[in-house]
Amino acid sequence: MNKTALLAKYDIPAPRYTSYPTVPYWSDSPTAAQWVAEMQKVFTANPDAPWSMYIHIPFCETLCTFCGCNTFITHNHGNELTYTEAIHREWALYLEQLPQLKTAPIRQIHLGGGTPTFFSADSLRQLMQPIMAMVNIDTAEFEGSIEVGPRVTNREQLIALREMGFQRISMGVQDFNPDVQHLINRIQPYEMTRDLTLMSRELGFESVNYDLIFGLPAQTIESFQKTADLTMQLRPDRIALY
Repeated sequence: MNKTALLAKYDIPAPRYTSYPTVPYWSDSPTAAQWVAEMQKVFTANPDAPWSMYIHIPFCETLCTFCGCNTFITHNHGNELTYTEAIHREWALYLEQLPQLKTAPIRQIHLGGGTPTFFSADSLRQLMQPIMAMVNIDTAEFEGSIEVGPRVTNREQLIALREMGFQRISMGVQDFNPDVQHLINRIQPYEMTRDLTLMSRELGFESVNYDLIFGLPAQTIESFQKTADLTMQLRPDRIALY
């Protein structure tokens, strides 16, 4: 099959291939009552079972054209307060159904997006401090991690995150080539990523991770090799290559 035929065959809107069958084909989903009952069984059988929390912050100021995440594009930072209030209401519902979440040790909290650093430093505190005050943090094993966008992340936000115990930071990089960045609507010079990496290490983040993508418009093996070389100069602790 030639390349044109391959493109014609597979150039269709579809979910990311992270499971099989993919999500639209899932069936027999549990009801809310069934889910709560199963979770209660787990905590009853092992009250000390560790658990993890994921909080999704969907906001971005611009849309990257490769993105398949659940996002909301806006410059209205008034959304920070209303979204925080909604998360706190949802958290209260979880505690109402599963009071064990207050006592069972929590080992991981991850903030993903979207762009969690759409939130200001104060908004990150307002979001996380009330939640973290209500849980039993396993201090010996706890990992707090967050996805950040170097274009909208500043020192004050990083300080707030470190104060709350976050140790791991994941940066969306994708590619350092300016032509590729232009085509995916994500202008992020190398120096911006470098400076945020150095700042993160200075402030004590234990793990600095990069996300890279191969297969973007205008990428070649040679151009991506240059991105790989620049990445290795900055020595991230982990690379997620998609």
